[in-house]
Amino acid sequence: MARITVPLTNTEIKSAKPKEKDYKLFDGGGLFLLVASTGGKRWRLKYRFNNKEKTVALGIYPNISLKDARDLREKYKSLIAKGIDPNEKKKQKKEEIKIKEVKKANTFYKVSQEWLDNYESEVSENYHIKLGKALENYIYPFIKNKSIEDITRLNIIEILQDLKNKGIMETANRVYMLLNKIYKYAVTLEYVTHNIITDIEQKSIIGKTEKKHYPTFTKEKDIKGLLLAIDEYSGDYTTKMALKIMPYVFVRSYNIRHMEWSEIDFEKKEWIIPANKMKTKTEFILPLPNQVIELLNEVKQFSGDCKYVFPSFRDKNRPMSDNTLISALRRMGYSKEEFVPHSFRSMFSTIAYENANHEAGHKFTGEVIEALLAHKEKNKIKDAYNRASYKESMRSLIEWYANYLYKIRTKNHILI
Repeated sequence: MARITVPLTNTEIKSAKPKEKDYKLFDGGGLFLLVASTGGKRWRLKYRFNNKEKTVALGIYPNISLKDARDLREKYKSLIAKGIDPNEKKKQKKEEIKIKEVKKANTFYKVSQEWLDNYESEVSENYHIKLGKALENYIYPFIKNKSIEDITRLNIIEILQDLKNKGIMETANRVYMLLNKIYKYAVTLEYVTHNIITDIEQKSIIGKTEKKHYPTFTKEKDIKGLLLAIDEYSGDYTTKMALKIMPYVFVRSYNIRHMEWSEIDFEKKEWIIPANKMKTKTEFILPLPNQVIELLNEVKQFSGDCKYVFPSFRDKNRPMSDNTLISALRRMGYSKEEFVPHSFRSMFSTIAYENANHEAGHKFTGEVIEALLAHKEKNKIKDAYNRASYKESMRSLIEWYANYLYKIRTKNHILI
């Protein structure tokens, strides 16, 4: 005759005291309470699956009451009847929770910052900073803490349409390309299984954009007016000197603001800009005309003991801020539709091309002009050749341009 197990009572469970060794109190149907020698009480269920005796943990008493334990017993017996092992079910559930936790941890912010760190070696320091700002300003307000797996095409479209509605179409296109890079990285590392950005028709969402050209001056009277306005600028000294040098070197604003004394070779009259400061990610050697050398010698008396040629007026250990040159041009009366720091590059490019192979101009080709602008040649072999062969031509052209500006600035008659 089978032994009958008398069901447990709440009173019996509460009054169960620890002994020298662990012992069990049975409730029937394989359910028992394990009373540990340390005083703990744990519910267990003994069952058979595939002709093997197994035990599954149900929880700790009193967190799991007698009634709860019995409910779990019936639930697990039902699973066994369906051919499901309770232990495997528990493992599966734990794995699902773990996956959900990992998924929750892989936010867009985490993945995008990881990508940004990895991408740092691929681009210039300035461009890398711009990418970080684009994430902060245009993307994070929408999806920063959202799991990257949960982000939908509609979430991305909302970001792009917001930029479109603000009228910054070019920014919208750049953000689209930035998101595409991040998602390619996310797919590669299996944060997501698919790049949803490729499913978005860029032109349909953002619309067609025309390439925006920087405003600049090409007429002699306007150029002379600009050069004289810089001479008469009454603001911060280092700002004025940076503006006086910019027409002659026409580099990007970031480069002039971050120019260091260690980069200047006064003997060879060269400015060696390291690769990490260049958009092309390649070291750039810019020949310096005499006008620039003279200006640098003047500035050296003021900031020669600093790291930067043009330090911030607030902190000499930091470079001039990003808005300083723009603000100076505005104080001089030039609106953003008339002239911006980048306009010095456009001015050189236009003047150099217009005067190429001209009787009163110069004899240098477009390749030399582009080399002085540090525009990267797409053909790698040609690029290596150009950098080796154009060195003297670059010096001659920049000297021609410096003299061109000097003549305009010092002309006394009315220019038209």
